Amino acid sequence: MNEVKTRADLVVTRGQEVLEAGVETLKAVNAVIVDGVQTLVQTNVAAGKALVELTQASFEKAKADGIKAVASNPMAYLPEGKATVVNAYTDSLSTVSKTGEQLAKTLKSGYGSIAAKLSGESVAAQAGKAAKAARKTVRKAAGKARKAAAAA
Repeated sequence: MNEVKTRADLVVTRGQEVLEAGVETLKAVNAVIVDGVQTLVQTNVAAGKALVELTQASFEKAKADGIKAVASNPMAYLPEGKATVVNAYTDSLSTVSKTGEQLAKTLKSGYGSIAAKLSGESVAAQAGKAAKAARKTVRKAAGKARKAAAAA
């Protein structure tokens, strides 16, 4: 009877540790996602503001020059926003890629911690395995991001 009680206590303790590790992992994942989304929004809002300013300047120029000048050379009155859009796209792609890498690393680390707590292993042994797997995932994601950037 004592052996069963000892084993039950061990299972309960490990269960509590797993729950705590899971909650900490979810908090870390949430922080990574929130940071990535905030960076993405800031980048695109700044690009949008720049495009609005360029468009307003182009409109004011067309308004000042008159309809005849615009009709004779309409291309001169188009806003120069290509660089702004391309830079925003590149920054967004980079942010999404970095966020994905951080997310994968965080999830693998959390999974390793939970697995270690379930099996009763030391967290350091599992962390080494998780870090190796995370590095491999990061290399794959970076390669995909480079290919996507080259294709754009």
